[in-house]
Amino acid sequence: MSRNIGLNRNNALLMGAFCASHNLRRAARLVTRHYDRALRPVGITAAQLPILAAISAGNGNSIAALSKVLDIEASSLSRDLALLQKKGLVRYAAATDRRARALEMTRRGDRTLISAFKAWKKAHGSLLNHVGENAFDSMLLHTKRIGKAVKSMNRRS
Repeated sequence: MSRNIGLNRNNALLMGAFCASHNLRRAARLVTRHYDRALRPVGITAAQLPILAAISAGNGNSIAALSKVLDIEASSLSRDLALLQKKGLVRYAAATDRRARALEMTRRGDRTLISAFKAWKKAHGSLLNHVGENAFDSMLLHTKRIGKAVKSMNRRS
C-alpha cells in the first residue's frame, strides 16, 4: 500500500465539505438528474431546456448573444445547438448582421417546448414540495448572489 504524502486527511475533508465549487456542482448534478428524468419523455435534457426557452423568448439573435444570456461558453453552446438542430427543434435564420447567425424555433421545437414546460412544472413542483418554497427561494437568492460575486471577481482579475 502506498503512503499518501499529499494533503492531510483533515484538510482534504475540510475542503470537500466547504468548497463552493464542489458543493454547487454536486447539487447541480443531482438537480439536473431530477429534471432530466422529467424531461426524458419529451426528448430533451435539462441542459437543453433553457436554451430552447431563451430562443423562444427572442434571445437567439446570435450565438454570442445567447451565450451571454445563458452564461454558457460559445463552443459548448454551439455543440448543444447542433444537437437541437439535428432534432429539428431549432434552425438558423437570416440575421440582421451577416456575420451573426440568428436562431429560431421550428414548429416541432415550439411543440416540444410546450410539452417540456409541462414536464418542468411538474418536476419543479415536486422539488418545491420536498425542500419548501422558503428554502428554495433562499437557495435561488444565494446562488444568484454567489454567481454575481464570482463574475465581479473575475472581471477584476
